[in-house]
Amino acid sequence: MHMTPEELRSRLQAAKQLQAGSARRIQAHRELAEQCPACVPNLLSLSRSLLLDRQDTGAQERFDEGEQALRLAVESSGEDASALVELAHFLDVVRDSPEEAEPLFAEAAQRASKLLEEAWAGWIGVLSQQEKFDAALELSSRAQRVFPDSELIAEATALVRQSAAREE
Repeated sequence: MHMTPEELRSRLQAAKQLQAGSARRIQAHRELAEQCPACVPNLLSLSRSLLLDRQDTGAQERFDEGEQALRLAVESSGEDASALVELAHFLDVVRDSPEEAEPLFAEAAQRASKLLEEAWAGWIGVLSQQEKFDAALELSSRAQRVFPDSELIAEATALVRQSAAREE
């Protein structure tokens, strides 16, 4: 039986309330991962908790389990930028493998950049729709500095300028 989104969110929040790196918190994240193996936020939290666990024994097993959780989070998320960054940091810091981490960071940056470009274009558009032209133009200017060749930003900027000109 599947959990509802509310149940999932509640269980995840309850696990996060437990002491970071504690055996109880790790167990709560493991149980949630068994019930919902594609819950990316839980997989990321499980990995972090395993890394924070300060037990004297089993460090390699915890690292292996943490890496497995991160790889599952990347796969389950469709290679979401935040999951890629978490795995890349793990590989760089814990596994001392910057060669393996580099392409993950690069992919995460590309995905995050595209998302930011789309978010800014949408934000400019809704500011314009609400006739918040000064804010839209200010954001547009910032977005154009970051994405000077973006067609999305250029289109959003043109629309806000047209709308602002009609209102004058």
